[in-house]
Amino acid sequence: MVDSRHKSAKASKLAPLVVVFAFLACNGTLILIAALSTIGISISINPHLQAAAISLLAILTLLLIFKDFRTYRKYGPLFFATLASVTLIGMMYIHFNKVIESFALLVLFIAALWSWQLKRRAFTKKPGL
Repeated sequence: MVDSRHKSAKASKLAPLVVVFAFLACNGTLILIAALSTIGISISINPHLQAAAISLLAILTLLLIFKDFRTYRKYGPLFFATLASVTLIGMMYIHFNKVIESFALLVLFIAALWSWQLKRRAFTKKPGL
């Protein structure tokens, strides 16, 4: 039988992974287009779909961090993830700035790693100590 604590600790690794996917949706498409254009292949990415994908992945990361927050009850990762997600969505739909968008992705990634570390510590902490 699978230990539910082990399964839950594994699930907390999803938040950093989702942020990596958000980064790839943001910057990876530019790299892919540039790489393909060097060999003569030209493709076009719909910027509205790209913005929607980045926004959805940021919200998903925020939800995963909130799920982990209920385990360890530290506000830091949740605060920074909320701030970064709101900033990312603002950059997508209100006023685009590549530097701020990249910084928000970095903050979201750090918050996800922080959340993962706190959740891992919560499961390795021995009761009664």
